[in-house]
Amino acid sequence: MSDAKSCLDAAQQRAADYYNKSKRDVVFSKGQLVLLNTKNLRSFAEGSRKLLPRWVGPYPVVRMVGSVAVELTLPSNMNIHPTFHVSLIRPYKGPVPVAETTDAPAVAEPGPETWVAGKQKAYEVERVLDYRTRRVGKSRRKRTVHEYLVKWTGYSSEHNSWEPARNFTPDMKPVLEEARLRARGMAPTQAR
Repeated sequence: MSDAKSCLDAAQQRAADYYNKSKRDVVFSKGQLVLLNTKNLRSFAEGSRKLLPRWVGPYPVVRMVGSVAVELTLPSNMNIHPTFHVSLIRPYKGPVPVAETTDAPAVAEPGPETWVAGKQKAYEVERVLDYRTRRVGKSRRKRTVHEYLVKWTGYSSEHNSWEPARNFTPDMKPVLEEARLRARGMAPTQAR
């Protein structure tokens, strides 16, 4: 019995040595910029996961929590706990963001996307360019989907996209109706 136990202990020690040979202790210093893995973040889980970014950031490190966790300074609108295991963090190796290089207080200028209360990104519509309908679904249960070609504020026209009507807020209804009528030739085109 003791022979079997000693063999198990030896095998366990060999496995630990093999694992530790390729691993290093990860230490992040206060203020260091790091990227955060999005695999466990539900706020980034909209749409197809394969089209989402795998890493977001950079975010500054507040402190190491023990030897395997890092506390980050996250934007307040992310609404998640700021402590992550080191396997979900990697050092940022890009140019220092502009807000970090100035001595003046950093004022983040909002980009074309913003976070809304439901933890999802909202983009501002500059103009609705066109309208179309598509039939989706299987043979007998096909349904009509109304889609609008959108020009987004702050983005070039190569980022224009067809969006289903359900993606728009209720206050956009008059603009969408105008685009639908314009596409059918029922309303004059107005310059905006």
